[in-house]
Amino acid sequence: MVTAGDSPYPMNDRKNLSVHCGGGKGVLISPHWVLTASHCITSRKAKSGSVQIRFTTSKRKPATIGVDKVLRHKSKDLALLRLVRPVKKDDRPAVLLLRQKISREDGKLSIKKVAGNEVWRGIPAIGGSDNLRVPKKEDRRGKAGSSGGPWLIHSQQIGDVLVGITHGGGFAPQVAYAATWIQESVSRHSNDRLMWATKKQTLGH
Repeated sequence: MVTAGDSPYPMNDRKNLSVHCGGGKGVLISPHWVLTASHCITSRKAKSGSVQIRFTTSKRKPATIGVDKVLRHKSKDLALLRLVRPVKKDDRPAVLLLRQKISREDGKLSIKKVAGNEVWRGIPAIGGSDNLRVPKKEDRRGKAGSSGGPWLIHSQQIGDVLVGITHGGGFAPQVAYAATWIQESVSRHSNDRLMWATKKQTLGH
């Protein structure tokens, strides 16, 4: 768990966060791993080994990195992509992940969605199940091809925290509901260390 004021990643409200990964977007959660929506990675692409991630570095240079392993969650629209080489922290820092589940009792959240160069802030989302959702269609904001992109909450204490992955239709599977699978998968297939945040750090209460 990250401690307040001691995040290994930038504390500012970032916009350059999502990566392209074939048919949709994703987000870097550690140097070797991208989290995306499972439906963005077709079985044909996964089997052929043609999955790649593309992004622009902090120095505004294009970067393309191959993927050598695709891990799909058994029941949720989530997939982990292992990169053939790590992304340098100076090129693209990862994000923190929320370990605890968001419930309806946490009230209306102010979510940030990121897809490519576009960022939508202040989106009213609620919890209540293994999905986060934005009830009103006019509040959802986004664009075609943004599936797999991150839903985040920016915390002044610890920076950007990943809370969900865009599924579509105003829904995003909560990463907290797949936290054990994410942690065990990353630990089993790499030496990367994930950084988790608590609900108190993220929501500020």
